[in-house]
Amino acid sequence: MIDRGMGFPADGVDNHGWKLYITSLVMIISSGLFVIARCIARYSIHKLGSDDVAIIVSLISSVLLSTYIQLAIHHGYGMHKEDLEKPDLRMALKMFFIAQTPYKATVCLNKVAAILLYLRLFVTKSFRVWSFVVMGVVVGYSIGGIAATIWQCVPIKGAWDKSFDAKCIDSNKFWVAYAVLNILTDVMVLALPIMPIMRLQTSRREKLLLCCIFLLGGFVTITSILRVTSVSNSLRNKKDMTWNFIDRGVWTLIEANLGIIAACLPVLRQPMGPGAPAKGYNFKPESIRSPRMSENPIKVSTTGRADPYPARRRVDRWATGSAHLPLLALLAEGFALLTFEA
Repeated sequence: MIDRGMGFPADGVDNHGWKLYITSLVMIISSGLFVIARCIARYSIHKLGSDDVAIIVSLISSVLLSTYIQLAIHHGYGMHKEDLEKPDLRMALKMFFIAQTPYKATVCLNKVAAILLYLRLFVTKSFRVWSFVVMGVVVGYSIGGIAATIWQCVPIKGAWDKSFDAKCIDSNKFWVAYAVLNILTDVMVLALPIMPIMRLQTSRREKLLLCCIFLLGGFVTITSILRVTSVSNSLRNKKDMTWNFIDRGVWTLIEANLGIIAACLPVLRQPMGPGAPAKGYNFKPESIRSPRMSENPIKVSTTGRADPYPARRRVDRWATGSAHLPLLALLAEGFALLTFEA
């Protein structure tokens, strides 16, 4: 077997595996830096939470995804099938097969991390119920997807070694169905915090800023849609998988790692520098109360007694402080040109 390095063309043989190789390096380094920054920001204030642990495990899973993708490239993934020797072809397809599992695990953990963050901020009973329902759907279809991926052929080896007389599921329908479910759950996770935010007794601008921060995950949904298009195109010619599945693999890597980055953005709180307000963009405690409590202003107790409104206090702690999310400041500067009724 020949090591094709980073997937660049050599000896007159077509090879565009380098697209996958470079994408995997750029995305894993980027997502890794965001996770490190997130952990530093969180640990400087308090201990890491369950959402932080989930995103760390997701990063580890993404590293495994990139590793197996690069191993597939070393064995000729990115070349035409006819240009590969049988041992190389089998090994390239095997690495591609293995990479599918950490991809699905990464996507699942990204959504779980986002929901766990929501649960730290909004603690009303109805919201928690819906959050756990959505989390159950995400974890359930992900476990089902991973199981179907592993046992898509019986024996399992038949998934990458076509010399076996294996019984396999219709992988075309499975891939499309999984991709559609992935997009639907993306939308469900994005929609979760919108209603609690809109119920806050604060200005429209502040509500809009909060919504924009949580809706940054919409970029992941866009990449999921683009991946579905790529998957659909690749299924038209499965006879040359090692060549035709490259663009699909690129979007797979982008989606998985962009999900990690999007999950980190609401947590990162770094000073903007000279252009940022000295005290950040604060939400006054008295403004963060539900309509039902509008006639009963929050009174902060200094006697050590329990806070009667922990949900509102959690949102306030997240939204205030001397160090803030850079994107929040950028958004605020942009929306400062607009006038909203308080």
